[in-house]
Amino acid sequence: MLKELATDSYHYSKLSALLWKHGCGDLAGKLGWSNADAGDPEKERSAQSLAEDIERLGTAYIKLAQIASTRQDLLPPEYIEALGRLQDDVEPVPWEDIEQAIIDGLGVKPSKLFASISHEPLATASIGQVHRAKLHDGREVVVKVRRPGIAEEAIEQIESLKRLARMVDDKTDVGKKFRFCSLVGAVEYALTHELDYRLEANHLQHLAENLEAFDRIVVPLPIPQMVCSSVLVMQYLTGAAIKDVSGVVLNELDTDVIADQLVRAYLQQILVDGLFHADPHPGNLFLHEGNRIGLLDGGMVVTLPPMLRREIAALLLAFSEDEGERSATLATRIGTTDEGFDSQAFRRAAARVVTGSGDNNFNSMSLGRTLVEFLNVAGEHGLVLPFEMILLSKAFLQLETTLAQLSPRQDAKRLIRGYTFELLSDRAKEQLSIGQIAASALDSAELASNLPSRLNQITRLAAENQLRLKVDSIDEKALLAGMRKIANRITSGLIVAAMIVGASLIMRLDTGAQLLGYPVLATIFFLASAAIGAVLLWQAMFSDEH
Repeated sequence: MLKELATDSYHYSKLSALLWKHGCGDLAGKLGWSNADAGDPEKERSAQSLAEDIERLGTAYIKLAQIASTRQDLLPPEYIEALGRLQDDVEPVPWEDIEQAIIDGLGVKPSKLFASISHEPLATASIGQVHRAKLHDGREVVVKVRRPGIAEEAIEQIESLKRLARMVDDKTDVGKKFRFCSLVGAVEYALTHELDYRLEANHLQHLAENLEAFDRIVVPLPIPQMVCSSVLVMQYLTGAAIKDVSGVVLNELDTDVIADQLVRAYLQQILVDGLFHADPHPGNLFLHEGNRIGLLDGGMVVTLPPMLRREIAALLLAFSEDEGERSATLATRIGTTDEGFDSQAFRRAAARVVTGSGDNNFNSMSLGRTLVEFLNVAGEHGLVLPFEMILLSKAFLQLETTLAQLSPRQDAKRLIRGYTFELLSDRAKEQLSIGQIAASALDSAELASNLPSRLNQITRLAAENQLRLKVDSIDEKALLAGMRKIANRITSGLIVAAMIVGASLIMRLDTGAQLLGYPVLATIFFLASAAIGAVLLWQAMFSDEH
């Protein structure tokens, strides 16, 4: 406990210094912490300064800023742009440290493992950096190396951020609206997967298999036997990040077809495969060989359980049909409610988000933006949606940004909406295949044939007063043990009180034998009651917590 207190104090002091420095700027005004003038000409410089200060704080804070940089509801444009820089542009690690990390991870010196390797990084990120290399068989590869000591630092930071987020969500209106616990949960999920490159290699392999049908999408595969928790060697994809490709080059390509496949691939990942790449910003998507999209960085890949996947599909359909109340019903099934949750108020607010008029409806509003506003409305009314929804809204916002840069002629929002309908319709047809109908008919026939006998058995047991319902509502043993503990504490307290009263009365008697200047029996009673009281106090303060 003392260690946690010291750690939290250290991290909270750094956060306090950050907020003190930037608390009077446009960011604080946007969050409702101050009444800063939104037209302050210094806000761009302040945003850039904030990004630099967050970079110095450490990995967990950088990842939090990366996810927050997609929250247009949470941050002004200047801050979104400045924090977005942290996604792939941080201070590089010296080559000597990278070389030692490769030796520690793979057990071989880079000079023996590779025919050649560049000492200058291709890219630097908050967790690792990438170097280009060539294998002895001539294959071009990239070597992704985790920054030394970053795992321990990130875990410590995320634990402190989780405790701070719980306090902010419980005590402040800003926390109740934006639900920082869910935001930090998304950061924790991302970091857990990104810190272990074995998981990333597994993600890349699965993504490549799931997206085989898309000839315009390519996923770099890991090199077997060259993967460990801190080093990942994978195929090198030629080309440039979409954010660095000029509009002149894009105009000469059939970007409509590429954008079309990119949307289809992402919807399949989310609605069918249940495994989707949650970081499709333009820096992670490469224009490979002129007409293909390379999907890089398999660290932030999210797994959606089947039930959650079905609920998300239904929610997207409700959005597209402007069914606000149905969206609210689905959300309550997905999330968890606080004690003060107001379902009626949430339904009305959700309907305003989903069925709003003008530029606020689903047809003209981005799906990512709709999800973000929906998450905010849910949080304000006491409904906490899972962190997967935050990463999903982040993925849609970044995907729409990429599509706008890749093929500005296409309406990305209508494209996503149309393919969502198409994909879910195909899935429904699969569920209504002849085999599925026949299986359902057999189940129905079995139910119909057994129903009379089961009803007869139920009515017979009810008539003979033998019908029993087994309800496992509480743990009776634990409840009785707790009640016995309470009774023992009360009894012990009464005995201590009686001993103190008895000792006080004996003090007034004139007895021959004395101890410490007082009657022996009175002194024994006082010492015994003090010892018992100390034990009860110790148990109440420390033992009961466990």
